[in-house]
Amino acid sequence: MRDLGDLPGRLADVLLAVLRGYVESGQPVGSRDALDLGELPISSASVRGAMSELMELGLLEQPHTSAGRIPTDTAFRLWVEHLQREPHSERRVPARLARELAGAGGAATSPLQLAADLLTEATGQLGFSLALDRDELRLVQVHFVRVSSERVTALLVSDGGAVRTRLLDERDTDQRRLDRISAELSHLVAGLTLEEARVRLHAEIEGDRKRRDALWRDTLALGARGLEGAELVSAELYVGDRSRLLDQPEFARGERLRALEEKQRMLGLLDKLIGAGGVRVAIGEELGDAAVAHCAVVAEQLGPGPRRGLGVIGPVRMRYDRIIPMVRYVSSKLAP
Repeated sequence: MRDLGDLPGRLADVLLAVLRGYVESGQPVGSRDALDLGELPISSASVRGAMSELMELGLLEQPHTSAGRIPTDTAFRLWVEHLQREPHSERRVPARLARELAGAGGAATSPLQLAADLLTEATGQLGFSLALDRDELRLVQVHFVRVSSERVTALLVSDGGAVRTRLLDERDTDQRRLDRISAELSHLVAGLTLEEARVRLHAEIEGDRKRRDALWRDTLALGARGLEGAELVSAELYVGDRSRLLDQPEFARGERLRALEEKQRMLGLLDKLIGAGGVRVAIGEELGDAAVAHCAVVAEQLGPGPRRGLGVIGPVRMRYDRIIPMVRYVSSKLAP
């Protein structure tokens, strides 16, 4: 199932009513509430039957017995796909947002920071914008840190201050040896771009070298894994006022908000979305990070290249019907 249109009309109407009710209240929606919200021309018993069918389809769930229903991430995905097929209309953009963008030409604030602030104010969620630069950053240091009995984090540090982290499966090497490997590898690749560093490691591995002690072999092996597929990015990241999210029940637990205060985590999430073209929406587990699986992101790149973009982060329970048009509008006004 890829669209609300694939559902029978009765089920689609009930699902939309539950989505509206849950987005507005954050609470499970009962059959009577759905009946009122959707102004449905059917009985309460028919609504309950439709809710049961939607649960079987994996579109609704019941948090506990006797509670109403809440939409699943799959239901939100169907809604978003439906909304993105609708034609773009500026009628959904708040007049205040349009006025502030129109008068921003002489503002002292950078356009990207202004976009983040305006989207935060207009949506009640966390607006963001970013600019990425992948040009010829050079490595200063590579450091391996054990984070669990089975995993090690590789930290790649560039001359521009950009830091990229990669999580590797590694059970056998203790931190003391990891420190020695880090020192050897940093000496080998310092001053090189990532591509140059990978070429040098490959040459060391393939070449007939006299230096074949165990530490050197471990350095080359772990270094190759740490640099494989990595990308160093120099980035400017602007976000709005994070405290706006405290009004959302999903962020009542402080650690959930703290996850959005980690710059590298944010860059990792947003980089994947910004370069994809058009408005992109990632919901819950689609973000690929368990720490923010309660969140969703609406993002769009600025211009034809993947280097700049903006959007909104908030709970999965967002008003996508309002937020998607606003992200599109701001992007269209700031695009080169």
